[in-house]
Amino acid sequence: MDQRINNIVFDVGNVLIDFCWEEHCRKLGYDEEMIQQFADQMVNSDCWSKLDEGTMTEEDAVAEFIHRMPQYEKEILRFWDTPEGFVKEYPYAAPMMDYLHQKGYKVYLLSNYPLHMYEIHWPTFTFFAKVDGYVVSAVEQLKKPDPAIYECLLERYHLDPGECLFVDDRKENVDAARRVGMQAVQFYSYEQLQKEYDIFCKEE
Repeated sequence: MDQRINNIVFDVGNVLIDFCWEEHCRKLGYDEEMIQQFADQMVNSDCWSKLDEGTMTEEDAVAEFIHRMPQYEKEILRFWDTPEGFVKEYPYAAPMMDYLHQKGYKVYLLSNYPLHMYEIHWPTFTFFAKVDGYVVSAVEQLKKPDPAIYECLLERYHLDPGECLFVDDRKENVDAARRVGMQAVQFYSYEQLQKEYDIFCKEE
């Protein structure tokens, strides 16, 4: 470490929550061929990226998804009518924030997240009430790995980047955090995080 870590900055998807949209599709009775089409034409598409950065409305995105997959119009509409099923909070997320606070760290969120989903999902997350601040891509119309979104968080909460540890599951986002001066680690599992940084381990 270059200097003491005082702030932990978490990505949300696949770090604090499981983005389990495929499981949700299976619960809706969708077959694997349809799920693969949803992955290619929707979840991993340019439109979803625009949802993340707040430059496309959900209404326009859904219309485009139906245009791309007209054979699945009914299924697409049902999928978007049940967004509460897209995600599940990891059980370690809220307790981890409690003991990070107990150790004296501040905790922030920096997430790429579509606006409507953020408005629906985040109030339901137990950990959300425990954070010291957050920046959401669709609200700011900025998206990781654009350095501007990291600077937005740092400036808003008057954070020294060298005192921040950024945790994200995507390498390009970790690399971008390092370029703005933050310490950063790529997330693979909570157990990996505990092995690499004792600050995430509960004191006996």
